[in-house]
Amino acid sequence: MKTNRIIFIFLGITLCLGIFYLSINTNKNTGIDLAFIDNKNTNELNVSVLDASLQELSIGDDKAPITIIEYSSMTCSHCADFHTNTYPTLKKNHIEKGEVRFIFREFPLDKLSMATSMLARCVDSSISLAFIDILFQNRNKWYSDNALAELKNLSKQAGLSSEDFDQCLNDQELLDQLILQKENAIKEFQINSTPSFIINGNVISGNKPYSYFKSEIEKILDSNKVI
Repeated sequence: MKTNRIIFIFLGITLCLGIFYLSINTNKNTGIDLAFIDNKNTNELNVSVLDASLQELSIGDDKAPITIIEYSSMTCSHCADFHTNTYPTLKKNHIEKGEVRFIFREFPLDKLSMATSMLARCVDSSISLAFIDILFQNRNKWYSDNALAELKNLSKQAGLSSEDFDQCLNDQELLDQLILQKENAIKEFQINSTPSFIINGNVISGNKPYSYFKSEIEKILDSNKVI
């Protein structure tokens, strides 16, 4: 009986330590008090934002024959890989040549992703996309236990003061708009993971190499040629 009691006590302690370990790792990579960012749904949103839409973060000719929409989460490693290794070539070879209009839409999967999405919206709109690229390129720095300091530093370089930083992360209307955009993506396009892309209306899930986008772009351009 004594041996069994010791075993049960040991198992109990092990279970408690396991739960404690999981709780630490679940909250890892925040470093910010993000209690204000709740997992709300559109039924809880402020009515005033339902008719308000976020400004499209886009680059390229509005009249380009191809539109690519990316739904992305800032903490997503595959999204960071796309923006680091694929997007620059896509931009150089197709966006800057007038073949593609590229639209970036936030699809935050966690509170830290929501916070970084909000910060990208609070910098001057003319550099929002560039700032998003910087965030992805420096993901290993701020996606850590030191997230607050790193994000403040990056935001400062983008023109946000410490006061601007705090105000941004407490902007309830902006938060509601980003939540609504995510809800609309789920309802309209059945987006459920990141990155996801919509190429002229066709939904593509998962990160893809540049060769994939090049092939899809060439197919569309060829089909548009007058014979």
